[in-house]
Amino acid sequence: MIDFIYNKLIIPLLIFYFKKIQKNNAKFLEREKAIKSMWDIISDIPTYKKVVWIHSASMGEFEQIKPVIEELKKNRDYLYIIASFFSPSGYKNQKDYPLLDKVCYMPIDTRENAEKFIKTIHPDIAIFVRYEIWRNHLLELKKHNIPAILVNATMPSNKFYRSCTLTRAFLRNNLNLFDIILTSGSRHTDFFNKLNVDTEIRTLTDTRFDRIIQKVEEARIYEVLDKRIFDPNEIVIIAGSIWEEDEKILLPAIKSVREQIEAHIKVIYVPHEPTEEHIEKLSALIPSHALSSRIRQCLTEKGCKWVHEKLVGKDIIVDEIGYLLGLYYYGHIAYVGGAFGKGIHSVIEPAGYGLPIISGPNLSKSTDAQYLKKSKALKVINNTKELTDWLKFLILNDEFRRELGRIAKEYIYHSAGSSKIVVEKIISILYSQNNK
Repeated sequence: MIDFIYNKLIIPLLIFYFKKIQKNNAKFLEREKAIKSMWDIISDIPTYKKVVWIHSASMGEFEQIKPVIEELKKNRDYLYIIASFFSPSGYKNQKDYPLLDKVCYMPIDTRENAEKFIKTIHPDIAIFVRYEIWRNHLLELKKHNIPAILVNATMPSNKFYRSCTLTRAFLRNNLNLFDIILTSGSRHTDFFNKLNVDTEIRTLTDTRFDRIIQKVEEARIYEVLDKRIFDPNEIVIIAGSIWEEDEKILLPAIKSVREQIEAHIKVIYVPHEPTEEHIEKLSALIPSHALSSRIRQCLTEKGCKWVHEKLVGKDIIVDEIGYLLGLYYYGHIAYVGGAFGKGIHSVIEPAGYGLPIISGPNLSKSTDAQYLKKSKALKVINNTKELTDWLKFLILNDEFRRELGRIAKEYIYHSAGSSKIVVEKIISILYSQNNK
């Protein structure tokens, strides 16, 4: 019954939906064209190597699995790693990642596509990341006795999907197609256990903690900007992944703080969606600013001293994508956006750099944010006055600010290490195949 509903109702609806959005979405139209030529590209995978297939939905999920790939590739020339993506952003941003032997799109989960895809890449093991559960591909793997692992397994964020009897049954049936499920925390393990999943479940932490630690260490070497352009006496506030709802609270609070205390404050504003329209609006609200793209250009052309002089008294607006993680390196305080809307964005990046964190009230989708709030490393504010008062307190109490940052950083470093455990599991499964 599940297969009938999935293949006769859900899959046709998805195909119809994607055909519809392709008409107005250049990225998905490009994806469709790429898939047509993809089959020839992935047809030359060597049969004499162990093929590890890793599937991620998009760029964010793949970033989290990179420590696993890096560990797998250490002194293991016999491994051949192919990565597939559903989203165009993931594919386009990671297709040149040097540790991958092959990169491709994941075709729509029809029976025909699943059969053709598995036959073409002939994996020895399949790794699905977080919530990627492609039923027909999993069934095809099971048919050929190819082990499948779900890594960083996370319960659905949608409350209806978690509680509805039909969706729970569908999820349980799909999860039983995996050979092992490695969860990203006990909260998620508890959810899967309550589903009565038959598959072996093991509780780990998220591999993204390992990735954050890597990035924190790399930031000192591969700087996004240059530390010399900042005044050593400045307090730098990183406003990461902010929306207009955040800006309405944040901008007047910054203005009030500057009026009420004598301190050198620089704010780096990083919009979650730095569209041209959004950057223009934000620039109009912050007259004294410089754009990150221009700063980076000038660092190359005119040097740190020139940029430092031009940045005196100016904030920075980031008009580019992909630099937020590296920008936390320059911060003393982090404001993380999203929590005045659908939910807070990731807090583990600023925590990894040892920054005290401030956000709005909606932490419901982030276990990390809830933990950091409980440990006092994250402060929830509800309005401009609360934000003004807390910023003043952190700026004027240097030792206290550092202690909150230490607590945040400790949380990240104590949660690390899952990548090596995942790799050990993958290698043990591949080794057992050799001995059958």
